[in-house]
Amino acid sequence: MKAILFDLDGTLHDSEKWYIKACCDCLEKAREKSLTDDEKNYLIGKPIMVILNEWFEGREQEVLELFFKCYEGIQSNIEPYKDVHQMLNILNRYGIRMGIVTSKYKKYVYEEMKSTNLDVFFDVVVTLDDCDYHKPHPAPINMALERLGVQPYDCIYIGDQPTDIQAAHRAGIKSGAALWGEGIFDQLITQKPSYIFEEPQDILDAFLKVEAGRHE
Repeated sequence: MKAILFDLDGTLHDSEKWYIKACCDCLEKAREKSLTDDEKNYLIGKPIMVILNEWFEGREQEVLELFFKCYEGIQSNIEPYKDVHQMLNILNRYGIRMGIVTSKYKKYVYEEMKSTNLDVFFDVVVTLDDCDYHKPHPAPINMALERLGVQPYDCIYIGDQPTDIQAAHRAGIKSGAALWGEGIFDQLITQKPSYIFEEPQDILDAFLKVEAGRHE
């Protein structure tokens, strides 16, 4: 394995709850009524534009600007999950090339990665602004592979949502289900991920096992 691609929110960054809060605040203001629990659950793992296109036809830009204001008010709360820095440091020492594939806007991705000191680990970052298609479409992963210069068989994509696993399989690469953050086992297992990672350390264990096998 020469490269690892990661989702960002809910996988490396403990940020999904803040994204959902911003979405809820924004959408409730725009609709002038509270969201139901089912509607709140529907927001998880979906880019904001998907929601706006479905719920606010003709008002997308207006509500998007409101979302930006709500999100920027809570953005400073975002932190990486426990042991993520340690995992990335070790992978970096082994010469593994790493990238991010996320459905978040570029501006926020770079701001947040810098504030959490994750920016130094990644050779490639593919954001919502970089690609016309989004997960579960394989195009963002294919773009990251091309920029890294690695073949699909030499890479894995790790994320916390079913769409992450679907995108990996459609791109022809291995998939890893991350369960230490927002990932829910019962939802992810139905997508038949190549690996189940309960903790960041599990990624290291899997990688080191592969490396040991190469040197036997």
